[in-house]
Amino acid sequence: MNKAYIFVDNLKIGGYQRLSLDQAYALADLNYSVTIIVLSPRPEWAAAIIEKEELDLKKIELLESKNSRISILQFISKKLPLNSANCVIISHSLRSTLVLRFVNILLRRKFTINTTIHQLPRLSHLSQRIKRFIYAQFTDNLYCFSKASEISWYTQFGDRYEGVMSKYSKRIITLRNGVYLGRLPAKQLVNKNEPRSRIIYLGRLSFWKGLDTIKKLAKSEELSEFDFVLMVPAITPKDLQEMQTILGSRLNVIEGKSVASLKSQDGDVHIYPANYGNEVELIESISLNCLEMSAIGIPSVVTSGGLLTWPELAETGLVQEVDWSNIGEVVNAIRLSQGLTISPAELSNVRKLVDINRQIENLLQRNSLN
Repeated sequence: MNKAYIFVDNLKIGGYQRLSLDQAYALADLNYSVTIIVLSPRPEWAAAIIEKEELDLKKIELLESKNSRISILQFISKKLPLNSANCVIISHSLRSTLVLRFVNILLRRKFTINTTIHQLPRLSHLSQRIKRFIYAQFTDNLYCFSKASEISWYTQFGDRYEGVMSKYSKRIITLRNGVYLGRLPAKQLVNKNEPRSRIIYLGRLSFWKGLDTIKKLAKSEELSEFDFVLMVPAITPKDLQEMQTILGSRLNVIEGKSVASLKSQDGDVHIYPANYGNEVELIESISLNCLEMSAIGIPSVVTSGGLLTWPELAETGLVQEVDWSNIGEVVNAIRLSQGLTISPAELSNVRKLVDINRQIENLLQRNSLN
């Protein structure tokens, strides 16, 4: 049986953690024996706890390695087979990428390292950007999710260094993101017993993910016909009390549940009001949550300027961009999305578009070329 090893810094609930699990599921379906190596202690494995049933069903192994270079080196040298040429190595951790290269050279293990950059370089401190750039040069294949991220990678230190970056950087490849459809409803569901339309938010409640915007929308009289569903890993007592005060019975908070448990109904609209700041020119506003919602026929309203993340989805009508500071524009986009209808054939095409198997196929093809 072919083997696949996926390296992550942690398994908290978040974007790259979600992606790593979906990659593991897709590879398991292709008869790979999958091991996820986590560089953090087990109490922090919230994503794995929520999806324990799926992980057990797919027989995916979770292993813990201490988060020091020496510990990772010892761990990898013991766990990776002597003949690793046919293994698939996926790294969502630049620290792991660096150590994997040392194992590759010092211990003469033959394998291809596939590393993904998850954060736009401009969103991190200069010292972190330099560190990430250096570590990324040790991979074989370097991936990002969007054209925006690719452009940002080559210009991450500003115009002064742009030529240097373009000349000396490891080539970065845009590899479209995706979701594992097997953990989502096969089609959009309709609950006729609950006629009220709903605004749905998925993910962590934080400033940069648009917490203030969510509160502002909740207070809007123009959206009073909508209930609000917050599907979150956790919510602070302060935020919960504030949202309950604003919305009363219109609020439904779902904590610590997989998005697979969300049952959609007619009129649902998903919002992702990410706040990147005014000085950020390139953004990725179509998140994995947006892909999940698109796969079950729920439209998303997202932060303006991020269509370079997934221009294909914009053509489906399932994604509307807005300036969240313009409440009139936001209300219009939400109501337009509320009335969107999508045929079974159109939904089938969208599901094929966002299926993570497309990403896995491309990754495996590039893996075999090294």
